[in-house]
This record gives sequence, C-alpha cells and structure tokens, in this order.
Amino acid sequence: MTRLKVNTPLCRLLAPVAAVIMSGSLMVGSAVAETRIETVVGTVVDTITLTSTYIRKTPTDQRNCRTEDVPIYAESEGNSELGSMIIGGLIGSAVGNKFSDNDGAGAAGTVAGAILGREHSKNQKNSRIVGYKQQESCTVKTVMLEENVSEITGYRNHIELDGKIIKLESKSPLAVGSRVEVVRRISYSLR
Repeated sequence: MTRLKVNTPLCRLLAPVAAVIMSGSLMVGSAVAETRIETVVGTVVDTITLTSTYIRKTPTDQRNCRTEDVPIYAESEGNSELGSMIIGGLIGSAVGNKFSDNDGAGAAGTVAGAILGREHSKNQKNSRIVGYKQQESCTVKTVMLEENVSEITGYRNHIELDGKIIKLESKSPLAVGSRVEVVRRISYSLR
C-alpha cells in the first residue's frame, strides 16, 4: 500500500482552503430562518387614487380660408393668331433678307417670324383691369394638438391594523370603513 505524504507543498496549500470551506458550510447550516404567515383583519381608513399624466400629441389638419380680391381683365379685341403670324412673317422675311445674302434666308425668316408671332399672340394678355371679384382661397396645414391625459394606475389604501396604519396598493379602490383581510408574513432569523 502506498502512503501519501502530508508535508508536500500542494497539501500545505490546500489544507487552509478546505478548512475555510468546511467552516463556512457549518455556519450557513446553523442559521436557518423561519417564516410565519397569518391572516389578520384591518379597517380601511382612506383610499387615494394614483394617476399617471402624460401629453398626447395628435396630428390634425387645420384649414385656413380667406377672401381675396382677384382682378378681372378686359377681353382682348381683334387679336387673332392669323394676324400675328402674318405680321411676324413679314418682319422675319425682312430681317432674313437684310442680314443674309443667301438664297432662301428670307423664307426661313418668314417661317421663324410666323412661329414667333403666333406664340406671342398666345402668351399676350390684355392687362387692362376692368374690375375685381371676391374669391375664397384656402390652405390646409397639419398641426399637432397637445392634450394632457390623466389615467388611473391604481389605488393606495390606508388600513388600520393592530393600532398602526399601513399602506397597501391595489388595482381597485377599497371602500372607507370596510373590513379587509391582510396576509402578514413574519420572518425570524439569527444575525
């Protein structure tokens, strides 16, 4: 049979660690707690409503309208596209013949002048104002409405129990003066 030597460096290191572990387990084992649970009856002396308040932001379309005076222009008299095309063509032909010695420059100027004359006739408006009419103009923009909202989150009940007032919270209110059962837990342990 082989014999283990106790004086080896590893044994000298492990011996104090084992002693600490054993003493800790003995202390934990001796400190056992005891809890007693009992039901007692108390009287509700006050109930306070608990609330939570927050700001609710809701986007809403807001319509703003106003009445504006809009000008009325005189009807244009005798301005036709054909007349403007003829005048534009004549001017274009004269300019084309004057600035170019090439054959056909007058014809190209006539076509360009006719097209420009027609466009000028379309875009030209008589700017003589003969009156005003009232017209409603509206714009819609989105605004945030802020509203303070208060919500009930529960109730804090003051209960008289063994000559003391205790505070317990509940989801529903308790009627003042009513008798309620309260669970009491008492734990005993050594220091």
